[in-house]
Amino acid sequence: MTLAIATGMKELDEKIQEILLGNGNLEIQIVNYREFFDKKDFDVAIVSERLVGDMDTNQLFFLLKAKDTRVIYLTNEEDVKGIKKCFNYSINDILFDPVKPEEAANLVLNPNSFSDISDIYLKYSNMELEKNDDGTPVKVINVGGNTNNVTKIIEKNNEKVVEKIVEKPVVVKETVYKTKILKQKIFAFYTTDNALLTADLITQLGALLSQKVEQKILILDFNTLFPVMDHFLGINKNIDIESKYDVGDNTSLVSMYNAIERNIFSSSNFSKFVKKHPKYKNIDVATGLYDLVLFEKMPNEYFEKIIDVAASLYDTILINTNPDISLGSTFIPLTKATEIICVSEANYTELRSLLFVINNLKAKIVQDKFKIVMSNMTSSSLDEETVKKILEGYEILTFIPYDEARESSLNEQKVFADAFSSKRLTPYIEIMEKLDYIPKTSFWDKVFRSKREDKELVKGGKPLE
Repeated sequence: MTLAIATGMKELDEKIQEILLGNGNLEIQIVNYREFFDKKDFDVAIVSERLVGDMDTNQLFFLLKAKDTRVIYLTNEEDVKGIKKCFNYSINDILFDPVKPEEAANLVLNPNSFSDISDIYLKYSNMELEKNDDGTPVKVINVGGNTNNVTKIIEKNNEKVVEKIVEKPVVVKETVYKTKILKQKIFAFYTTDNALLTADLITQLGALLSQKVEQKILILDFNTLFPVMDHFLGINKNIDIESKYDVGDNTSLVSMYNAIERNIFSSSNFSKFVKKHPKYKNIDVATGLYDLVLFEKMPNEYFEKIIDVAASLYDTILINTNPDISLGSTFIPLTKATEIICVSEANYTELRSLLFVINNLKAKIVQDKFKIVMSNMTSSSLDEETVKKILEGYEILTFIPYDEARESSLNEQKVFADAFSSKRLTPYIEIMEKLDYIPKTSFWDKVFRSKREDKELVKGGKPLE
């Protein structure tokens, strides 16, 4: 029997594989993206929404079931759409969060019958989704008790019904995994003076996020006057697209503009307009608009449409903008972002300009959305306490010291975050912690990490590779 383990969570995949390796009847392969199932057939596949790829869940289920593959679906109780798809495709093997590797492995060897999931079917089959397919009509009014037998008073069709739910004991110390995807985030990066600051920050954060989280990440270069993300990321700005309307070399935004003009731009073909990063497999890059004449013709609503379509496909979107807030390519991302990362150097002039812009934007954007990153800190910069006093009321994510190596990396079209594993990356790690992508580092972790870093240093202050 051939088995594909494709949960989108590397550690869980490897743990399931480890448990099943002793079974001589299984040929096991870990699969990292959805489209691979179009190339190879399997008898059984363990999948979840966390698995990256351009196919949606409906397409994935259809492809697998059309090949007579038994599907084991790992999900969470809020995934009403996904669970209903399981019913449509006669998928009986469903596991809810928190997922234990042993349970997934057991389902491979001992599949469910319909009677095993009949209670799940009864719970979800009569549900109707709320607006935007993002919830259920079952509203919990009161939850009583704190034991394994819980009585819930719920409201269905405006009638209160008492249900008794018997839950199995949970073993707290066991390692469990959650399939639920993190809340989607759209970050607009803005600076008033030096646009290279935002491009540099996006580059380093994008590279580190791709290594730390199992997410689909998009980098959008909306600095329409001076696009540079392709150079920072070391990629060619032109995309490969076959179209009678796109003649010659085009960037992502040029091709997107043409597609919107012809009313054929959608989530189903979005992948054609972006570049897959050759190293960071979960990062797509939408290269900028190197055409000032076309920029003059591009309506603001086109930038809004690009963000809206991208938001339906990616978990995290990082948008580079221009200092000129009168540009639609800057103003639209600032208004649609879940959080705005403002980057500034620590001098009175830039900080005054930044506060001036933020104060004018607060009529349309709530203050809490603005987060501050201080970059290129030197001995001549304002000290941290002064900066904090000037920016009182705003969250400062980190202070990034000036580093000549970042300049060298840019000139060589290499990602700075790739070259160093020492404390030079600490400010970027701090940003990811404060944005809730990774757990916050404890005091003792910092102490031990500092000692490890000291051992890594050699003469000249360069870290060992």
